[in-house]
Amino acid sequence: MWTNWTASWVIAGIVAAGIAAWMLVKVGRKVRDKAEANKVIKMSLYKARSGRSGKSAKEMKGNKKTCSFCKKKSGRLAFYANETGQVIGVCDACRPQAERRMLNRL
Repeated sequence: MWTNWTASWVIAGIVAAGIAAWMLVKVGRKVRDKAEANKVIKMSLYKARSGRSGKSAKEMKGNKKTCSFCKKKSGRLAFYANETGQVIGVCDACRPQAERRMLNRL
């Protein structure tokens, strides 16, 4: 049926196809790994900031937040979670009212 030459060519073709498939997988992984490596950001390139807004502590000192109950500006707020789960800021004068309502302190 098959001669020795034909059988050896078929086996060589199967081996070559296997090697080609292995190389394609290897190259695909290398490309994917390189793409994932590009997503990493080096934080050393960015200037260190304090606070979420990027302002220094001195710049933020002048900012006053409004109380969620009395709507007055206050430099120091205590934060609570209300009945619906929202975070509210409460000044020192309204703190007893928040504790009377048994709000959870954060």
